[in-house]
Parts: sequence; structure tokens; C-alpha cells
Amino acid sequence: MQRSEIGGTAGQGERMQSPAARLATFALEAIAPTRCAGCERPGALLCAACLERMTPIDPRHACLRCGAPYGDVVCTECARTDGGQAHGDNVHEGGPGQLPPAAQQRVCVAALFEDPLPRVIRAYKDAGERRLAPMLADLMIDAAEHAERAAPERYGGLLSNAEAIVFVPATSAAYRRRGFDHMEAIARAASATSGVPVLDALIKRGAADQRALGRTGRLQAALGAYSVVEEVQGKRILLIDDVLTTGATLRAAARVLDEAGAAHVDMLALARAW
Repeated sequence: MQRSEIGGTAGQGERMQSPAARLATFALEAIAPTRCAGCERPGALLCAACLERMTPIDPRHACLRCGAPYGDVVCTECARTDGGQAHGDNVHEGGPGQLPPAAQQRVCVAALFEDPLPRVIRAYKDAGERRLAPMLADLMIDAAEHAERAAPERYGGLLSNAEAIVFVPATSAAYRRRGFDHMEAIARAASATSGVPVLDALIKRGAADQRALGRTGRLQAALGAYSVVEEVQGKRILLIDDVLTTGATLRAAARVLDEAGAAHVDMLALARAW
């Protein structure tokens, strides 16, 4: 949550515009000034006050398996999907019909899915405020870098050793509705910041919007939902998504990457529903 440019109205893309494009941008700002996606305060797309209100997850105490805060010893979130088991950092198998993680896969999450993040994410995904993509990417990259510094014994190499960023793709229905793949845009921006290349390795079958599904529905929808369409053999992958609720989506995507021969898959999300 530390990149100073997040609170500004003019990002790198605007600085690289042609004079005519900049003039058009300034004219648009005069007619419809930029407002914060979190609180609608004019002046910045994501203001400093909203950044301060976000609740970061401490990587020293988060559950390595599901990203839940304070799940390093006993994770009550994992217990809900693991038939009563809750071993914190221990890697364990899921219950019947659930998705076991590959050994040593780690989950890192930037912040809790609490105000103002839900409003910000809705503005990006559903209201089409695409200028938020690099800002959300910066929050995720900052979280990964902080995790490596603050808890190297838990998250060492999470970003610095990654050879490819793979994003969880949108369904075809969501792509048609929004006109863009929200996680691809974040992945491209994260790649530009981190220097880790993007690998568009996954496709997603099905058209269900998982926000309308409960815990069991999300787990079932994730089973068999993803296919690998690019070469991932031997690569260390950082798999990214926006909101982690049950972890079913990320674990399903990580599993097919693992089965396709990836050397290692870690997971990074923007927000953890809690």
C-alpha cells in the first residue's frame, strides 16, 4: 500500500499520451472530474484516505494455504472446507469432493475484503473504470514484496523467484459483459512493474458468476473448470486473482498448472473475504 502514485489522477499511461490525447484528457477532467472509486471524493482515482482505510493482511501470521489473517497456527477458514481439520501452515488434503493443494503452494493476500475495497473492485470490474488496473496491480506487487521482506521464511521467493505471472481468466460471458478481462489487465500492469512476464496459460469453461454462489457451489463450480493452453513445464508460476473467498478458484487453477508440469505454483490475491 506504499506506492505514492496510487493516489494521483495522472498515471504513467497519461504521461505517455500525445499532446492531443492529453488535451482531451484535461477537457474530460474539466467536464467530469475524477472521483475516488472508494469514497467518490473528487481529485484522485484512489485517494490517500481510502488507502489508509484498507486493512492489510500481515504475512507473518496469515494462513499459507488460504490467506486468512491469523491462520498461521489454527486456521478456522480451512476447517470449514477440510472436514474439521485446521492445521494452519501444514499442507493437508481436502475432504470428499474438495480440491487438495499441491505440496508447498503458498497463498499471499494483500488486504481484507472490507470497505473500501469492495467498492473499488466493483468500480473496476462492473463499472469499467479500467484506470484502476495498474493501481490494483501495485497493491498486489507491494503485498508480495512486503511478504518476502517481513516473512522470508514463509514467503521467500514468492515474487523474486517467479518466472511467469499467470492470471485466473474470466469466463467468456463475463468477458462479453465487461468488454475486457479484468485480471489480464492487472497481470499486464503487474508484469510492467515487477519485470516478471505474463503467461496467458489458462482458459475457463462455464459461465457462472461465482459471486452468486455459496461455499459449496463455488467448490463444485471450480472442479474441472480450467485448462492449460500454454507451455508451463518446469516454470515457477505466480498465479493471481482479485478476491479469494473459499480458495476454490485459485486451488483449481493451481492444480491444473501443477498437473501440466509447472515446477512450483504460488498464489497472490488482492483481497480476502472474511
